[in-house]
Amino acid sequence: MLDENINPYCSLDEKETGKKKSLGEMEAEYLNALQSFYVNGTSSISDEEFDNLKEELLWEGSKVATMSKDETLFLEAQKAYLKGEQMMSDKDFDGLKMRLKEQGSRIADAGPRCSLRSQKVYSDLSVDYLKLVALNVPAAVATLAALFAVDDLTGFEVTKAIELPEPIGPIIVWVFVLPFVYIVSDAITNFIIRDALILKGACTNCLEEVPVFFGDILGVEGNREAREVVCTECKGKMSANAKTRQMVEVGVPKSALKKKKVAA
Repeated sequence: MLDENINPYCSLDEKETGKKKSLGEMEAEYLNALQSFYVNGTSSISDEEFDNLKEELLWEGSKVATMSKDETLFLEAQKAYLKGEQMMSDKDFDGLKMRLKEQGSRIADAGPRCSLRSQKVYSDLSVDYLKLVALNVPAAVATLAALFAVDDLTGFEVTKAIELPEPIGPIIVWVFVLPFVYIVSDAITNFIIRDALILKGACTNCLEEVPVFFGDILGVEGNREAREVVCTECKGKMSANAKTRQMVEVGVPKSALKKKKVAA
């Protein structure tokens, strides 16, 4: 007899319940359940089975179970497209993809590939948060250096205030010192670099990571939407677009052309 209270994913008796489903099979069933609910408005499995399935996927370390509704819809739209079907219009799909990119989702990012429409090679761009944070480092260091200089000139009055007994010392640090450093360093950074956006993507020729900067520097207006970049590794030229978050190949490097001639 089978125990109906035991979920098939967690059963230890393989002889009675059959072989435990693989991670791939469980992920496929999970995606199908989500598609049925969000796209078709029906339920392919019960709520209890869905919760148990999701819990098992989380236990297995699957990233599929942590996807949002938009991420799931994006994957299902791609899956349908590969089958020759269309779940949504091209405009809705592009809007969904752009929304995921703005949310920082890795689902919508892809490496270099050829567009059947334009016959050009392109790759997706994503925000380089590490470099954006690094932009504030020089200003923060300069602010701290100025603060230390003031502390030295005043006979270490700032240090004495910080070293006061609790709770006065910590309050001075968290309420006055750190906010002061942040506000001043942020103001300096915004004065030098305005409306900065740093994106990154794989080179369409050699797959090397290519950073792309958009914004103004010292009052000099820079590119806000599109600009041309050159890969430092293979010297390939590409056109990067901040709005579509894509990088399109515009010039094949000479080294790649030589390889093509040799191959021919």
